[in-house]
Amino acid sequence: MPSPVSIPESVSLAVHALVRMAAERDSVLKLGDLMVRPGSMDHLSKVMQKLVAAGMVSSRRGRSGGFLLAVDPSDIRLMDVWIALEGTFQSAVCPFAGRGCSMRECVFGTVASDAAHLIGDYFSRTTVADLAGLFMGKGN
Repeated sequence: MPSPVSIPESVSLAVHALVRMAAERDSVLKLGDLMVRPGSMDHLSKVMQKLVAAGMVSSRRGRSGGFLLAVDPSDIRLMDVWIALEGTFQSAVCPFAGRGCSMRECVFGTVASDAAHLIGDYFSRTTVADLAGLFMGKGN
């Protein structure tokens, strides 16, 4: 069943990887260490390249290479991650937006835009350090 809230897979992969790197701050982690599910290696590799380009992550080549945070996790807001990967955060979530449908006439009222604003607010105020603090003591 599809979720009523859609966070892009690239953003989810990135946030999981960043939280893992924050939890193991002094370690260089290989791509395989950052995978959250089987089969995501190619997609995760592209995501990590974008995080490196955005200056959030450093990469090291070679046998002992891998990835580590380039900045303090408290300086990485989830919205920064979203924008680095997706280019923009869209608060208009109607599938018909821009194709003849107006949000003020939406049969669902403002629930979709309200949800998007809540997500946007959460992503704007929450940092990787916040999430790492939540999950570090729970075996994740």
